[in-house]
Amino acid sequence: MTALGQRMLGAVLVVAFTSLYVWHGGKAALFLSIIAALMLASALILHFFGPRNINIRRQMHANRVVAGERARVAVELKFDCPIPLLWIILCENTPAGVHRKLLFPGTRRQFTYQYELSGLRRGIYRWESGRLYWGDVFGWNTASAEIVNHTPLIVVPQATEWGENDPGEYSAMGEDALSERRSSQGNRSPEFREYQQGDPLGRVHWKSTAKTGRLQTFLPETSDSVSLGILVYEGASGYEVMQSEKRVTPSFERAVRAAARWIHTAERDNIPYHLWTEGGGSGSAHQEKWKQELLHSPENHALDKLAQARISTAQAVSTSLRTEMLDRMAIGSRIVILTGRMDDVLVEWVMCAIELGYRIEVQLTEFMAGEDSSHISLAESPGSNLAQKLGNRGDAVDTTVDDENTQSIATDRTIHDLSNESLEQLRQRGVQIHWITDGSLPSMRKAEVTDVGA
Repeated sequence: MTALGQRMLGAVLVVAFTSLYVWHGGKAALFLSIIAALMLASALILHFFGPRNINIRRQMHANRVVAGERARVAVELKFDCPIPLLWIILCENTPAGVHRKLLFPGTRRQFTYQYELSGLRRGIYRWESGRLYWGDVFGWNTASAEIVNHTPLIVVPQATEWGENDPGEYSAMGEDALSERRSSQGNRSPEFREYQQGDPLGRVHWKSTAKTGRLQTFLPETSDSVSLGILVYEGASGYEVMQSEKRVTPSFERAVRAAARWIHTAERDNIPYHLWTEGGGSGSAHQEKWKQELLHSPENHALDKLAQARISTAQAVSTSLRTEMLDRMAIGSRIVILTGRMDDVLVEWVMCAIELGYRIEVQLTEFMAGEDSSHISLAESPGSNLAQKLGNRGDAVDTTVDDENTQSIATDRTIHDLSNESLEQLRQRGVQIHWITDGSLPSMRKAEVTDVGA
């Protein structure tokens, strides 16, 4: 029952018992009318003289935590109230659930307590509006006030570990890049290269052409501000999204965790880097305003972008990916592409980047080539076996299901063949391709909030 309903019920009881005493008299009716009047007066006092100027402040060790780790929150509550209070209950809508704290203030007006959040998945969260409740000793009359303090919390992905079977260039990435930067500082690289089809004639280096006997062109002026690029592909066609995986797609989570590992390695070795999340369509444009402000704040970190990475909800990918991000990278820089599998759009982007002079490395998180994922033939497919078992029944509905299953397997096989052809084409262009599907995702328990005392 709401506070207004409680007061209306109290007023009705006062009128009823007072009318009974006036009409009939008697000590019992007088006692009941007095009790009802006291309860109504108590409700009015709690409502009009309850806590005001409620201020709640939350403090954490950091505004971003790693997925799966515990985050301790210290809460400080202050309010003004002219009357003593027997009890108050503070309800907070935390990212891990509702936390309730029972306090017995009396004449105290300031409290401090702590609780822990655990089991949070990567993402951007905030505390929603909560409420502060207070009332009388029996709980017959209660009142409440809304508390608004939208504290943000960013949960960044865990960084995957480099396994023993991973190629050595992963762990040595920092040393290679640093040596390249040192050599580029000590010995300037040539400012020209051999002519390629499409180069403008205005950039022809005639002196070098005369010396070498081959047409040479100037290299475009580039900036050395970024030496490593990390591209996390968000296109839906780059991952096999099952109907049962509405919340988590393992192959995409592997790509995100691998990107986090690259970021940690680059920061550890002091290597300039840039992170892109491409292929997600217009999903980022529909973010809430507070999320956009948080992601574009001066304290923003590259891992914050990974916290919001999502597979595109669109069925079809865009016709092309943006190439403007390459403008800030030096020619010859290394670009690591993380995706479940290659699609036509991503292959086209890689080819464009190779032609511009960048070194491309692709890391896939789904078994595509060299695996046994497509050993099932159409004749031995589950759909054809189902048709053999149910063929004598003449069920048209089951035949339709059989056709759909066969068509789905045929489509998957076609995609597999096209992907193998694309990967072989990329290998011929010097693209390094690796699989990082052997790492299992850590099990995430249910998000919960635990009170750890004052």
